[in-house]
Amino acid sequence: MIDFVFLAQQCAPGVHVDTMQRIVRVESSFNPYAIGVVGGRLERQPRNSGEALATAQWLEKNGYNFSMGLAQVNKRNLAKYGLTLATAFDPCRNLSAGSAILADCYQRAGKTGRSQQDALRAAFSCYYSGNFISGFRLGYVLKVVGAGGGGSAPSPRIALNQAPSVGAANRPLRSRRDSGSTLRMASDPGSTSGQAAAVSPQSNSALLF
Repeated sequence: MIDFVFLAQQCAPGVHVDTMQRIVRVESSFNPYAIGVVGGRLERQPRNSGEALATAQWLEKNGYNFSMGLAQVNKRNLAKYGLTLATAFDPCRNLSAGSAILADCYQRAGKTGRSQQDALRAAFSCYYSGNFISGFRLGYVLKVVGAGGGGSAPSPRIALNQAPSVGAANRPLRSRRDSGSTLRMASDPGSTSGQAAAVSPQSNSALLF
């Protein structure tokens, strides 16, 4: 197990730890083996790397659109950020890709004339949906803003390279198609309270609250 703050500092140094922690809390509840199926859901979440990889391979083979790991990197972004189905569940590499996606969204939002505050929120929407609108309309931005852990809360612990158990661990978890909106395989933090955000004046790439 490893401390999330340490992991984020080492693997996603371009994004403030608190910002990345909020994203990961909403996206995967700090489960490095989490898989979110677009328009569907798994029977349950994978419990180890072997199970996660087998499930991802089954989903890919059967034409599903899905996201993986701590930061829920979508399969369509794997090649762009140097990942494969096998490496997407590595906590450090997944977090690195997620932070790069968020930073790219933030840079693009900043070019639209938005203030730093608004650009950060627009980046959250972009991270979720690929555009600067849907994340607001569907409540994702407020979930991230409201997902702070509190100053005294302990940093989550992340499992690294957990060995798969024998047998069932390598069997894929089947997905059931589900009508309605995309399911983001993560717990809802249950908060939609807005909080002021600020970008570090020292670096435009370091995002923080």
